[in-house]
Formats: sequence, structure tokens, C-alpha cells
Amino acid sequence: MNSPISSDKNIKSWRKAARGRLRLELAGLSFALSKGFSPEDYARHLWGKGALNWIKKTRPGAAEYLLKEARAFQEFYPEVVFEVVETGDEKAELVFTGGCLGGWGRDHWAVARSLGLTQQDICAYCGEAFRVWAEPLGLDVSIGPENGANCRLRVTRH
Repeated sequence: MNSPISSDKNIKSWRKAARGRLRLELAGLSFALSKGFSPEDYARHLWGKGALNWIKKTRPGAAEYLLKEARAFQEFYPEVVFEVVETGDEKAELVFTGGCLGGWGRDHWAVARSLGLTQQDICAYCGEAFRVWAEPLGLDVSIGPENGANCRLRVTRH
């Protein structure tokens, strides 16, 4: 990915900004839960408009969508490590091998815990966010850990 972030100073600043963005998103989730909403309610509120304007297509292929998400992950979650493992038009998948979208680093649940959130809160929010975001595109998207292992993002056309 080409990025204007090249110097060590810029990389450190961008990583600090990414952690701040994560904290802001999770603080919103924490606030919603404190008001009696579920993680899924909050995800639908934030992400329910769908990705049509973002991807600029009504029916992208699974790989096209997944690879665009992967580029966004690199930009907004610079310390999260993942590997694209399948890129077909009907099905695509990536595996997070270091951290996840809910946190990263030695203790990737630290930000969530500091806001009173659990791993289950984050996973429920994340799963629903991806589901409602991609639904208008004719895609089924699921994300989550598999058998206690690393989190996977799966995209299939419906």
C-alpha cells in the first residue's frame, strides 16, 4: 500500500492516532451499553447505512470487497496483522494473525477493559457491524474467532 506515512515520526504519530480512533469508537460502544443498548444495536446505528458509497458499486465480488477492507485495515489499524487466504469472486477470507480490530499489542483488550467492555461485547459489535455494512452490497460477511483460534473475516456473495 502506498502511504504518505513514511518517516519513523509519522509512523509513531499515525499509530497513536489509530489507537485514539479505536478508543473513541469503543467509548461510543461503552456509552451505548450504559444506556441499555446492545453491542448489535450500536453497530446497526453506526454501520447500518451500508457500504454503497464507500465501494461505489452495487454488487462487488467477494475479493474486491475484502481487498478494499484490507487496505482500510492497513490504514486505520496499522499494528493489526492479517493474511488474505482466499480471494475468489464468490468467496474471500482473511485471518487476523496479530491483534484484531478491537485492539492490538501485548494486551490487545486493554483499551476495551479500560472502558468496561468485554471481549464478548467487542466481538458482538464487530460481527454485527460487518454484517449490516455489507448487506446492501449483496454480500454476507462474518467475522469472529474460530474454535478459540484467530479471528477470520469471511465474505460470500448471496
